[in-house]
Amino acid sequence: MVTMEDLQRFTAQVENLTGYRISWEEFNRTNTRVTHYLPNVTLEYRVTGLTALTTYTIEVAGMTSKGQGQLSSSTISSGVPPELPGPPTNIAITNIGPRSVNLQFKPGYDGKTSISRWLVEAQVGVVGENEDWLMVHQVSNEPEARSLEVPGLNPYTFYRFRMHQVNIVGNSPSSQPSRKIQTLPAPPDMAPANVTLRTASETSLWLRWMPLPEWEYNGNADQVGYRVQYYRVGSQGRGLTHIITDRVEREFTIEDLEEWTEYEVRVQAVNGIGMGPWSQPVRGRTRESVPSCGPTNVSAFATTSSSILVRWFEVPEPDRNGLILGYKVMYKEKDSDSAVRFWMVEGNASHSVQLTNLGKYVLYEIQVLAFTRIGDGRPSSPPILERTLDDVPGPPVGILFPEVRTTSVRLIWQSPAQPNGIILAYQITYHLNSTNSNAATVDVLNPSTRQYTVTNLKPESVYMFRITAQTRKGWGDAAEALVVTTEKRARPQPTSRPIVPQKDVESRQVLLSWEPGSDGLSPVRYYTVQLKELPENNWTVHSASVNHEATSYIVSRLKPFTSYQFRVKATNDIGDSEYSEESEAITTLQDAPDEAPTILSVTPHTTTSVLIRWQPPAEEKINGILLGFRIRYRELLYDRLRHYIHTVNSLSSWAELN
Repeated sequence: MVTMEDLQRFTAQVENLTGYRISWEEFNRTNTRVTHYLPNVTLEYRVTGLTALTTYTIEVAGMTSKGQGQLSSSTISSGVPPELPGPPTNIAITNIGPRSVNLQFKPGYDGKTSISRWLVEAQVGVVGENEDWLMVHQVSNEPEARSLEVPGLNPYTFYRFRMHQVNIVGNSPSSQPSRKIQTLPAPPDMAPANVTLRTASETSLWLRWMPLPEWEYNGNADQVGYRVQYYRVGSQGRGLTHIITDRVEREFTIEDLEEWTEYEVRVQAVNGIGMGPWSQPVRGRTRESVPSCGPTNVSAFATTSSSILVRWFEVPEPDRNGLILGYKVMYKEKDSDSAVRFWMVEGNASHSVQLTNLGKYVLYEIQVLAFTRIGDGRPSSPPILERTLDDVPGPPVGILFPEVRTTSVRLIWQSPAQPNGIILAYQITYHLNSTNSNAATVDVLNPSTRQYTVTNLKPESVYMFRITAQTRKGWGDAAEALVVTTEKRARPQPTSRPIVPQKDVESRQVLLSWEPGSDGLSPVRYYTVQLKELPENNWTVHSASVNHEATSYIVSRLKPFTSYQFRVKATNDIGDSEYSEESEAITTLQDAPDEAPTILSVTPHTTTSVLIRWQPPAEEKINGILLGFRIRYRELLYDRLRHYIHTVNSLSSWAELN
């Protein structure tokens, strides 16, 4: 009797099974075939009318609306009850590969019926008498088989096999185990799992992954490692790779990257045979840094005698290294010791600025730099040069009368401190100081002249001299000087002791006042102010060109919270006076520190706090009595989707600790 267990075992299971087709015939006599069709609810069928002691082949197939399925067949002898089969023998292993082997065997006793299936069991990894046997393969409908390919094995794994043969009655006992074998190695089958990428610094990213479990090595453990590939997002190149030879390594810092750049990274396992599949790529962005170059195409155009229009293009995208928050225009007089000045342009929308309050007819060196929240980038290079337009000149300086007689004088002068252009001529005007200037004598001199002699003057008289310079823009302001036509001139007397009222004391400047002494019949040309920082004993000149008419002077560029003394001397055509008596010691007021503390480290302390260590400013930069420190901090938001850090709104995000 053929049961439906055989039919269900060998027929594909489908939802629309319409029935079964069963056929039988005497062995190798197709003309004796008999066929019946059974409904799909039938689970067994009794075959009758068979000839005694005759071998028959019985076939069963499932039927659907699409046709007949795969056949399942069995051979039996009528009138001879089938028995359990015996085990296969003489198992031999050949064609050992990474994932399959061939088993050759001698079939055992068939139990007076055909063998319907061959079963292959194996001990995997650990081989021994007490280890479990697992079903690894089975083959149906090949009763004459003498060898089998066993697929689906694990590479570089120890195996021992045994077999069963199956007929209609059941399974045979197991065969004797085969010899122990090891499959060949193969490249890894799986990629590292849980790959994550985090920002480490401006030029590095931190990559982590879950190492392969040992059973996934597919080869010698000593040859297992990982291969990391990374490249800029949007780049057309194949990227760079790094080999990690430690099989248990689970992290790697990718160095020497570009600032503020998004990268794509993937990882694969490798062994001595080859490389496994890549992991899914992950993306991360390096931190912001300062721009690595300045804006391009910087140009400058003088618009007036005191202003220059500066224009520039953006910093090239690969060199921005962050979000450009603005620009700084750097400018200074060429070949001058003056400090560089900065003009701030906030935001990235404007790429031009008008520099104002510049010196007239002055050649300037101009550079532009961009800045991010991290700091200033490199300035544009080389500096461009532009000169402001010319204007009328300032007054000539250094007027002195080295020779004075009762009826003649010789005066000398220097060109204007602010020529504001090319000096084309000088004009000298003089008259008695008691008369109207309309009666003055005028003379025009060439631009190289630096002295002038006047004769036929009245003895013992005071004369007013005026000197002006000329550029192509016109005559400038005049410098005036008085002179007495006498031969009784002498050096001036010292001024009174200078005083500094406490109300005129500030942190970085004071107002110094004095009364002039006798001018020795030779008008004072200028005053010199000296200062001494206590407790030092060295006097230094603060200014040697204080106006001759001045009786007070603002002494600037002082240090806060510092004690000073001051003294003054007068100078006329004959020479210098003695220095005045020293002023009383005064102390400038305190001011905010000039220098910020230096942060030495910021380390995690608890889950909600960090430990900050810093170094205070240099003593000379504190500018007073240090009362304490103020700490400002703000949160950096981490974008988990794109793996980079950015700042929140800087207008309201700072918190303070006092």
